[in-house]
Amino acid sequence: MHCITNAPIVFLRYYFKAANVEGAKCSFKITNAGDCSYPNGWYGNWAVASYDRISWNRVPTNYNDGVLDIQFVPKAPVVWIAYFAPFTYEQHQALIARSMLAKDFKGQKLAKLEVLGSTLDGRDVELLTIGSGERKLWFIARQHPGETMAEWWMQGFLARLLDPADSLATKLRSQATFYVIPNMNPDGSIRGHLRTNACGANLNREWGPTGEHLAPTMERSPEVFNTLRKLDSTGCDLFVDVHGDEELPHIFLAGEMGVPNWSDRLAELYRLFVEAQLKADPSFQLDHGYGNDKENDANLAICAAQIANRFDCLSTTLEMPYKDAF
Repeated sequence: MHCITNAPIVFLRYYFKAANVEGAKCSFKITNAGDCSYPNGWYGNWAVASYDRISWNRVPTNYNDGVLDIQFVPKAPVVWIAYFAPFTYEQHQALIARSMLAKDFKGQKLAKLEVLGSTLDGRDVELLTIGSGERKLWFIARQHPGETMAEWWMQGFLARLLDPADSLATKLRSQATFYVIPNMNPDGSIRGHLRTNACGANLNREWGPTGEHLAPTMERSPEVFNTLRKLDSTGCDLFVDVHGDEELPHIFLAGEMGVPNWSDRLAELYRLFVEAQLKADPSFQLDHGYGNDKENDANLAICAAQIANRFDCLSTTLEMPYKDAF
């Protein structure tokens, strides 16, 4: 059985269903895959498939001469195939609901929900506030909505942070206040975009005041505008922007050594943060990544750079792969 598509693919993202395929030798070909924005991302990447949209497994995938070819024999009548395990808007809403139900052993709710504003399509940008400590720690994900691994990360992060039986989480909640936005770009998530919101803005280039565009506006990037306004009201001691990378099969951090206010203090904070990551996660590594910006060469329209410079705090981007990391 062959399925060939010439549907326009501007970015590296697909998610489709095939029916009546059980036991058939299938070949799903995307013939214009080479026309996407990041064609090098196809090399070495196997698609994921699921029979229940819960468990996802890799299936053999090849990329040659601009054509992506996914070949396997489905074990059920219906199969879903995707570039990476999807994290749907329904899953996002369930994550918010679970977080709001979390309580400590005294029956007190652990998370407070605040809607920062509406997207261009009228959806909520949702902020969870957790803890009561002095330090202000910010975590955001899915500025690029197609990077679904970022919200999978958020799901695990929130599960532990809101676990009343976890002694480390309890200690952290007493020492810091966490500001968490699990999905910065719900419009792009639902529209199937890889990197942009409803009007085509790449939110991670909208933090101003320099770069492709000036400061964020309600007309173009209300998601960033409202988040930055909240940040200005709370302050920030640590900022982590969670992303995914199409080409590198590694987990790594992108530091902000090129911001104008980079100092020995920020360098030491970054060193300690990296050291902690190496101890906590065996898949985290330092050998592969983007490298560091030159002195005073940071693009302050990028989120982590703007926050580092604006608040003189440790700010970094966490990158995770679409490809297998091992």
